[in-house]
Amino acid sequence: MRTAFLSDANDVRGAARVAVGESLIVGRTSDCGFVISDPSASRHHMEILADDTGYRWRDLDSTNGVFINEEKRTEGVLAPGDRIRIGETVLVFDVRDADPLADSEAGPLAENLVERLVHSGDAGDPHEADALLEAVYAVMNAVASDYEPCSLVTRILQTTMKAIGGQRGAIFFAGKDDELLPCPVCGHVHLIEDGEMKQAEPGTIRISGTVARRVLRGGESMLVRDLGDDTRIETTASVLALELRSIICAPLRGKFGNLGILYIDTNRSGDPYTQAHLLLSTAVGNSAGLALENARMHQEILQKQRTDQEIEFAANIQEGFLIRVWPQDDPRYAIYAETRPAKVIGGDFYDYVHLASGRLGLLVGDVSGKGVPAALTMAQVLAEFRTHAVQDLPPLDLMRELNLSQCLRTQRGVFCTLLYAVFDPATGEVVCINAGHHPALCVRKHGSDLLGPPTGPPIGIFADATWEENSFHLDAGDAIYLYTDGIVEARAASTSQGAGKPPEEYGLNALRLLTEDFRGEAPEVVVREVLRDVFRYSEPLTPHDDCTLLSLRYTG
Repeated sequence: MRTAFLSDANDVRGAARVAVGESLIVGRTSDCGFVISDPSASRHHMEILADDTGYRWRDLDSTNGVFINEEKRTEGVLAPGDRIRIGETVLVFDVRDADPLADSEAGPLAENLVERLVHSGDAGDPHEADALLEAVYAVMNAVASDYEPCSLVTRILQTTMKAIGGQRGAIFFAGKDDELLPCPVCGHVHLIEDGEMKQAEPGTIRISGTVARRVLRGGESMLVRDLGDDTRIETTASVLALELRSIICAPLRGKFGNLGILYIDTNRSGDPYTQAHLLLSTAVGNSAGLALENARMHQEILQKQRTDQEIEFAANIQEGFLIRVWPQDDPRYAIYAETRPAKVIGGDFYDYVHLASGRLGLLVGDVSGKGVPAALTMAQVLAEFRTHAVQDLPPLDLMRELNLSQCLRTQRGVFCTLLYAVFDPATGEVVCINAGHHPALCVRKHGSDLLGPPTGPPIGIFADATWEENSFHLDAGDAIYLYTDGIVEARAASTSQGAGKPPEEYGLNALRLLTEDFRGEAPEVVVREVLRDVFRYSEPLTPHDDCTLLSLRYTG
């Protein structure tokens, strides 16, 4: 049977090979079928789908894109040998004969191994096959009942050692360059020696490194009955000092690769381990690998739930920073704004302040990045803005203060685009400063204009940055719109430009036409209609960036 597989090109042991099936999601979170830890990967980065003609793929609106054979694309057909690059991670797509031993579930594999054992005549006691199968199922029961990784390792080791009457056994986890690591939870090696459970310090257990490395690299179980006569084993001085007679080593094979090894040895003469013991250990290794992956994913899910709760709480706090009550007592103007974050929390923001001079200060900003870092920066910039704005500083002075503060406090290249406009309701005059942001859209009785273009960089990049003021006049009935790039750069789910072409963006022209159609309507009506139209445009996905729109209509 021909089956499509996806593997990590950087995995020297070739263990991280996953069958594609009907559909496979590649991304950073544990619910993906192929999980990659690359920081450039999105939570759900791309999807591979099987159809009647072969296998297609599509970008799931990822932040950093997908490169197929070093060509950045958004969708297409996969061929055997195609290399998929996400950040620094390179994956290889291939179609080959399926390996039933490597890709079967633990239960069928255990039954298959015991059936082989019975027919091989190496079972010894007629009841041993039943006992071995019972031991395998005991490990499988641990999968369903124990989701704490450290205690699960202990149960796996105890069950196996009891079933085969092992003298000394330990579980090691795989590290880089075939390094054998302790339990990642407790930091010790789980060890049973002569029936006593121990927690050994890393590096204190002497084992046959040759056997361990062969199993880690090859992913196949290994039985050694006589170290002195086995040409596969390098009998080092440390191994000879142990006077070992027999060794069993089996990989802990999970869905996403080998997690480590189950290592068992003995120095008892005349009582070597048998093929039956090897088959049991192999079955346990497969069951244990899946069990440990399940336990790890369970812990990740719990952590994600806690994180989601904290983020939801943070989102509520962030909403408290934004204006929700709009002025109704001045008949000369009406104002309204909304923001829709791409994630639970985002980096877009807006604000307005009543200045001592009787004018109105309007602000829209966009922090680079998304999520918690952007939200924290947004809160900082808003706090600084309100502190300086109430002093009625000239727009240029206010922008310089915000920039200096951000340059002193920012880390890891976080910056913020801003458009600050000061509106005088007595005259209709607007003075604005644009720090790397989109210009304001002014909708008049006849047509529309883009006003207040950027005259300097975003804040938080250069401490000595400079900007210039722009001014323009509003007539009665005119409206201005301050917006972020999430609106004009929102992408359609599909493209009319053909396969391999980037999805079309919502664009400034669509925003211009829609606001002109709603000329004369209240700002709240227009803002909500624009956001509704942007989200409709991106269906069934959602915009990949935060969407913010502020509208002020001057009635004169």
